[in-house]
Amino acid sequence: MSRWRDALFGEFRVSLPRTLAARRPTRITASRGFAVHHPERITLATPDARLRLGTHEFGFARGDQGGLLRVDGELELRGNVQVGVGAGWVIGENGRMSIGARTYFSPNTRVVAMNSISIGDDCAISWDVQLLDEDFHEVIVGGEIRSTSGPISIGNHVWIGSRATVLKGAVIPDDTAVAAGAVVSGRFTEPGTVLAGCPARPVRKNVVWT
Repeated sequence: MSRWRDALFGEFRVSLPRTLAARRPTRITASRGFAVHHPERITLATPDARLRLGTHEFGFARGDQGGLLRVDGELELRGNVQVGVGAGWVIGENGRMSIGARTYFSPNTRVVAMNSISIGDDCAISWDVQLLDEDFHEVIVGGEIRSTSGPISIGNHVWIGSRATVLKGAVIPDDTAVAAGAVVSGRFTEPGTVLAGCPARPVRKNVVWT
């Protein structure tokens, strides 16, 4: 097992200015098949910030599946964050993504951040979830061109179920659970609810998940 792990996993460090490196002894760790473009654009915003990419064994997912993280804009980490194998993430040139402490992403997530995606602390993102803040295609309704992009805001302690999709302009408050397969495109304000359906709507209130 140790021989397999040694062959599969590799580490690299983000280059930081000396003054920051002295007080931020943090690392980015990636499996060898996980491609990371522009790691210098990843900001480690807290002393304990760390990013692990594809290094966590997860049931059906193989460690050699790899993944892709392309940061043409900015990725900010505010604590220890873990991303499963098979991820395909693109943060556009004008895009920004921030992730809170102890948030983790299960295998095969898809992220397109051309505008802004903000995720709070202690969030659980299940496998095959998509976060898309850009449509890439214009939609014209009654002669009016609708916006193709908009920021996504996900609060603290949010659970997003497998194969759910979160679209541009979505706001998900603290302590929310998003059901598997849901499509979230609206702005929600009441915490402690379950969002389900397409489009997603509240189906349960006063829910606590652990």
